[in-house]
Amino acid sequence: MKKTYFCGSAFAAVLTTLLLSAGTAFGATPEEIGRWKDWSAYSLKQEDGQRVCFIVSEPVEKLPRNVNHGSVFFLVTNWLDRDISGEPSIMTGYQFKKGSAVTAEVGGNKWEMFTEQQGAWVRSRKDEKNLLDAMRKGSNLRVKGTSTRGTATEYKISLLGISAALQKINEGCS
Repeated sequence: MKKTYFCGSAFAAVLTTLLLSAGTAFGATPEEIGRWKDWSAYSLKQEDGQRVCFIVSEPVEKLPRNVNHGSVFFLVTNWLDRDISGEPSIMTGYQFKKGSAVTAEVGGNKWEMFTEQQGAWVRSRKDEKNLLDAMRKGSNLRVKGTSTRGTATEYKISLLGISAALQKINEGCS
């Protein structure tokens, strides 16, 4: 079951991954608006005029070590023109096992994320808010998933700087 406000998150996350790793795609280039320790904030105006602001961090640890994970990013996205804010997601360099779930954990609390191709998202607005609140207070985020090949993966993402980065995009990414 997917959340009803999904609003193209899969496309945006794939686009973001392409933009961050390749520089430009589909005529849009994200503008970095700040860095805070392990998090960076970006603003992106898509060709259709939609404005998206997001923060992003890469894992400080990828497990297992002997696997090619590709590019992995944890994002929190604000869709300014759609009045959607605080949408956490993870994008990986491989596809998740169809129908599998990803687990996000901060300080012993866990949230389940649904998967679609290379991405995973939290199922409800309430859980998104709770995860973001825990991320603001925590020091690390652990994300666990399973690839289409059945490989169990785990990522450790530092939360240093996330509060300042979130504050910037919540102020409208000026």
